[in-house]
Amino acid sequence: NKIALANGQPKIDKVYFIGDNPDVDIVGANMYNNLLQQPMNSKTSITGYSLLPASNLLSAALCESILVCTGVYEPGKHKIDGKNPWKLPTTIKLDVLEAIKYVLFKETCPWIVTC
Repeated sequence: NKIALANGQPKIDKVYFIGDNPDVDIVGANMYNNLLQQPMNSKTSITGYSLLPASNLLSAALCESILVCTGVYEPGKHKIDGKNPWKLPTTIKLDVLEAIKYVLFKETCPWIVTC
């Protein structure tokens, strides 16, 4: 946000987390999203929150979790635990390139998807 604001850009309001492990990456992203959904007075009461550098610049309100199939997670071998919401990604993409295209499309750059 510091760099964005210095360049006249708006604050970051959405974070995208790309990972290949539903048990670690996706759980972590979903936990962070849960933190972002909390009211500010609840966030500041969480142990360690004050250790975040320049917490006044933290403006994101949402974190999407993107699971890619190029590492730990292989759709043919693993199943997503649908009973555990922490392990459910926002979306699943074939690889990091497809994940980046997804992010760019969501951030109003639909022309990039055709590349």
